[in-house]
Amino acid sequence: MWLAADRLWAPSWREARDEGKGFRMTRSVSVGAGVRVAVVAAVFVFALAMTGCSSSSSSSGGAITPNATIYVQNFQYHNVPATLPSGIVTLLFQNQETFPITHEMIPIQLPTGKTAQDVINEAKAKGPASEDEWLHIGGDFGTADTGAGLVEVLNLPPGNYAFACWQTGTQSGGTNGPPHAAKGMVAEFTVS
Repeated sequence: MWLAADRLWAPSWREARDEGKGFRMTRSVSVGAGVRVAVVAAVFVFALAMTGCSSSSSSSGGAITPNATIYVQNFQYHNVPATLPSGIVTLLFQNQETFPITHEMIPIQLPTGKTAQDVINEAKAKGPASEDEWLHIGGDFGTADTGAGLVEVLNLPPGNYAFACWQTGTQSGGTNGPPHAAKGMVAEFTVS
């Protein structure tokens, strides 16, 4: 991300994902002088938050306790809770495959009447482009290579959701192939 004299630019979520960064941002937003100061301040505050700077201390030493630890193995999500509480939830996502591959865990909202099977069917029919058919909620977890993990904090309203992976790597090391969602790498859950 860079800030020019009058523009804030960051890659689109698709560009960022293709570069392996796996996050969603906006592109080319014109800002005036007053807004520019606010943007710079927001970027500074965000940077402080991401580095864990805090004026308060806690007895836990700042450790994050996730609501759930979800891992992927054999192109399947494991330990996805059937129900999560509405509001702020913290999830730990780990790639525990036994071979080198990149996975992601993208939270999507399921419209009324849609299920994880609909996501799988769309991925089979349309390939990676099917990702754009679904409303992403709370941001993308980003990608995790084998042996890596990510923590994500989401603010979830009540509803039906799923996690899905649209990465296309193969077990044999190839980078092309069907999206992992087409292989069944979709897990449904409810927020109440």
